[in-house]
Parts: sequence; structure tokens; C-alpha cells
Amino acid sequence: MKLYKSIFLVSFTLLFLCSCIGVKDLKYLQPSENLQFNEYGLIPVIYENYRVKKDDILAMTLITSDKNASKFLSEENTSVFKGGTNSSDGRLRTSGLIVDANGYISIYGLGEFYVYGLTLSEITDLVQAKLNEVLYNEGKAEVRMNIGAIKYYMVGEINSPGEKTELSNRVDLLQAIAKSGDLTKFADRRHIRIIREYPEGKKNIVLDVTRDDILNSPYFYLQSGDQVIIDPLKEKISGLGGGTTIGDVTQFLSVGIQAITTYLFFKTL
Repeated sequence: MKLYKSIFLVSFTLLFLCSCIGVKDLKYLQPSENLQFNEYGLIPVIYENYRVKKDDILAMTLITSDKNASKFLSEENTSVFKGGTNSSDGRLRTSGLIVDANGYISIYGLGEFYVYGLTLSEITDLVQAKLNEVLYNEGKAEVRMNIGAIKYYMVGEINSPGEKTELSNRVDLLQAIAKSGDLTKFADRRHIRIIREYPEGKKNIVLDVTRDDILNSPYFYLQSGDQVIIDPLKEKISGLGGGTTIGDVTQFLSVGIQAITTYLFFKTL
């Protein structure tokens, strides 16, 4: 009987230790000696230079003092967000210039532009040059191109997986996690993968959100089309992780007790 109790105690202790998920596995942005600051003692914001992809949604802002310049943006595709078409400081913004399957956007009054793989700055220069041609007078209007929305995908150990759309030109990884209901307790926060598409192909990026030096990474900010994959901790894969159901634990112990009982039975023969 003493041997039975000892084996049972050892088995239960091992099970308990295996089922523990430590605080360090769950806590975000833990201090790291690698975190870098700028000359003002602030964490610098670093972006990867964005290149436009197919299915992206772009927004064009037109700033002009020329009342007639607004005719190059159709009423159906514009909304006044400051001033107005009759104002001396009229500002119009297109809503939803979608990059089609061939890599083009179409702007009313200006035509089509091949933008796939270009930066926002390069696209701005293209559209600005065409606008200057149409107006016959450089300087009548200024164009600014930006991302109209960021579409990304959250899969894996996240409470609200699926396709997400952010009506903004910037969203970071922690914001995306928060907007998806946070990670589950089984999520491997040290190994979050981002699949990012480039004109040349796709790249697999691995980030660790338990370390605060992730704030220095140019990949901390998501881009449109990013696929964020949150893998499970090995504890969940083994079935012994923290949060394992009582039924699972009972089944594991039952098997262990049955094996011990069988051993003791044959030993007494």
C-alpha cells in the first residue's frame, strides 16, 4: 500500500507540473534589455515601407483652391470632409479606390493607373503628374494618396478569429489582438507568425509579444493582407495544459490507477 501511495503521489505531482502555464508565458511586453530608445528617451516608431497589393483599398485626398478641380472626382465617390466644393479651401477625399486583379486603380476624370508593387509616394507622384496635365496649370491642386483601409486575418488561438477590416492607415499587432478579443490562454505568445505578401513572394515573420523590444520591430505594424497565425502552446497539444478539463484529468488518473492496481494485484499472487 505504501508503494501504491508513493506512485500515485509522484504521478499526480508530474501531472500538476506539466499542466502549469507560467505567468511569463501569458504576460505581454515584459522588460527586455534589447529595447532601444531614441535621443529623447522615447521608443522610435519604425514602419516597413509599404508596397501596394491587389485588393488593397486606397484613398485619394485632393486639396485645391480651384472650384473646378473637384470635377475630376465624381460625386458618387467623394465626400467633403473639410471645407467644401464651394469653399476656397475645398478638400475632397475619394472613398474606396480598389486595386483590381490586374494591379490598376481607376480615378474618375484622370484614368487608370498601374499601382501594384508601388509605394504610396510613388503612386502620389503618378496621380499628381496626371492631374497637372489635366488642369494645364501645375500647383492648382495637390494630391495625397493613402491606405483607405487595412484588411488582415487572425487565425489560431484567438478568441475572435476571422477577417478584420480597420478603417485606418495604421494598426499594430497588439491593437489587432485586442480587436479580436485577445489571445486564449493556450496561445504561444512567444511565437506569433505573420505571413506577409510582397510583389516578389511571401515572407514568414515570427514575433514575440511577451518582450517589449517587439516595439522596435518594423513588423509590429500590420499591413493590408497580413495573415496572423497564433499557434497553440505544447501543453495544449499534449492534452495536459493548464485549463484541461476535469474529465481529461480524471481519465489520465484512471489509467494510471488502473495500471498501479494491476501491478499490485499480480505482485500479491
